[in-house]
Amino acid sequence: MTHTYSISGMICTGCADFVKEQIEKHPEVNLVETFREENKIVIGMNQEVPIAKLREFLDKDSEWVGKFSIN
Repeated sequence: MTHTYSISGMICTGCADFVKEQIEKHPEVNLVETFREENKIVIGMNQEVPIAKLREFLDKDSEWVGKFSIN
């Protein structure tokens, strides 16, 4: 299953790459596509992952805690 979310804070290619790498760390995520100019992210999942868990992985082990917001 895939879900599309709005994301804020993704202002450069490096930000988009960082977001992709962080979300890909979740074991149930099998696809991440970022669309920086549209401020959106498409996430493929093996099973439903609550948005709170995605937010957790986005901030996990990061100096950029709170920089990005998925809605």
